[in-house]
Amino acid sequence: MIGLAVGSSIARAEKLDLELARHWIVEGKAEEAYKLLEPFELKQAGNTKFDYLLGLSALNSGQADKASIILERVLEVDPLHAAARVDLGRAYYQLGDLVRARTELTRAQSLNPPPTAQATINLYLQKINESETKPATQFSGYLEGGAGYNTNVNNSTSESQVVVPVLLNTQLALSSVNVKTGDSYLGFAAGGEFTHPITSAWTLYGGVDMRSRNDLKYHSFDILALDANFGASYNLNAEQIKGGVVTGQFNLGGIPNHKSDGLNAQWTHTYNAANQSVLFGQYVRYKFSDALLASNNFNQMIAGVGWLHAAGNGRTSFSGSLFGGNEQDTNFRIDGGKSILGLRLSGQSMLRDNLEIFMSGGFQSGKYDQTNSSFLVVRDDRQIDFNAGLNYHPSPNWIVRPQISFIQNHSNIIINEYNEADISLTLRRNFN
Repeated sequence: MIGLAVGSSIARAEKLDLELARHWIVEGKAEEAYKLLEPFELKQAGNTKFDYLLGLSALNSGQADKASIILERVLEVDPLHAAARVDLGRAYYQLGDLVRARTELTRAQSLNPPPTAQATINLYLQKINESETKPATQFSGYLEGGAGYNTNVNNSTSESQVVVPVLLNTQLALSSVNVKTGDSYLGFAAGGEFTHPITSAWTLYGGVDMRSRNDLKYHSFDILALDANFGASYNLNAEQIKGGVVTGQFNLGGIPNHKSDGLNAQWTHTYNAANQSVLFGQYVRYKFSDALLASNNFNQMIAGVGWLHAAGNGRTSFSGSLFGGNEQDTNFRIDGGKSILGLRLSGQSMLRDNLEIFMSGGFQSGKYDQTNSSFLVVRDDRQIDFNAGLNYHPSPNWIVRPQISFIQNHSNIIINEYNEADISLTLRRNFN
């Protein structure tokens, strides 16, 4: 009797585990359900009830490759298991195998599944048809124009005179071009990007961007930035790995100021519909065009981690990142190399279907490694910034954006300490 009682208790425990797993899957906790069932796989493999729940939990937690193997096992035992065949079709779709996905979904259709399953089949067959009829290469772009006012278009100190220790603490007057200057401006931007699938997992991408700020009075501080990137991305289930080359040209006052070129990479993991993590890094070389500025050349390396969380059915999102790195001076920069540490936080939320609020802020420290020969100290900077605004969509492809931003750079060398505020109104047109 004792043995029978123990056996009955084990059977009830296993049944409770299956029911709990089923409940978690229904509640959207597929990852927890998979972790609950996976330790029993070796013992329970071949039990269609167990295998189906294990396969479904794997599929719904972003593990389509594992799900396809488990659901195939279900169908080997029970070829008429309609639900397993539908979900096997979903797994193949997520893996990018559209041919096998269509085959399994069509077979499931012939088994006369219930209306809810039939609706799922129709939805995925429609997705497959759309994927097969999409152009191989996708293009998108934008045009943007606006106006604003910046309190410090030359990013300079507000002090008109500075004391230089190396000159026996002589007080020198700064040129007007090196003193904080405000101006109204017109801004323009344009850009485009493309994606081209090579296989179901591999995609080529590229893009170009142009941004300009044209001051109404002080044209020697006009800005023109040109940037381009090209690379490849690999997508498999919950993972995306991408990387490529970047290049840029920055003009100041209509004259080339510096060029940049380098490499970047990013690994994104999607945990569920609400959470993503990212690892990122880049290596970029900066070279100044003017021989008098060439001593400022440097190579920058940055790496960091980030997190994105969505709430309210995706209508609100929050993100943050922590990063660090260094700048290696390559031509005897007066302050030497620099170590970097920073934090950024941002968020956005839909106030109405056509109105979104956004804001972001960050902190970055920059510690140099050589004593400045003029001010006789090792430069140490601390910068904070904040940006906020609204995106109003009068129609799907148009955006009206009022925004305000603020930057404060604290430094122990007075000529490197500055602050600026910027307020602008922008009109943007997207092309898809």
